[in-house]
Amino acid sequence: MGKSTSGRNLNPETTLWINTDQKSLPFKKFGEKYNETKKNYLKSSDMPSVMNALKEAHKNSKIKTIILDTWTRVMTDYVMSPQFRATKGFEKWGKLSGSQYDLLNTINEKLRDDIIVYLLCHPETHYDEDGFPLERIVVQGKQLEKYCPESFATMVLYADIEKIPGKPNRHIFRTVNTGTNTCKTPMEMFKEETIDNDLVKVNNSIVDYYDI
Repeated sequence: MGKSTSGRNLNPETTLWINTDQKSLPFKKFGEKYNETKKNYLKSSDMPSVMNALKEAHKNSKIKTIILDTWTRVMTDYVMSPQFRATKGFEKWGKLSGSQYDLLNTINEKLRDDIIVYLLCHPETHYDEDGFPLERIVVQGKQLEKYCPESFATMVLYADIEKIPGKPNRHIFRTVNTGTNTCKTPMEMFKEETIDNDLVKVNNSIVDYYDI
């Protein structure tokens, strides 16, 4: 809740928005800020196109923030593609997990250190053998579930709505693990357990913390 909206205040001159969900962004006149003419916008869930956009951003010293909105859609469209559905056997699932593994490694190892990348994802609830719930990101295939993609990320924020009786609902990011999710942030990066869902503020905290 509020994932895409959290990027409303980012500077479009230094941001690349990869819109894999291919729907209108939820803030006013987004098309004036992000478009193909400015070369800061890609509307595609095609893996080769996404990977190429990341490589081009690496070469562009102006780009400091990349939004992949959403990574969930990249995986879903991969699985729902005619080519994937027409292929039999388990090998196709290995290719899927391999492509997503390459995506994460490209982000972590190939991009410039001064680029901050946000993979926006949808959550789902898993239950262990004792019936205890664990909230984590949605992935496609058992291999991706086993290696837990969140382990590749430095931080995992959970977008939520804070409801206080008598006050307007507040969209937030949760910064602390509750024991029933995969939320995590570096020690002492955030003082509060909940922060405004504004990626500009998150960016500022990351830049200050790592001195980048």
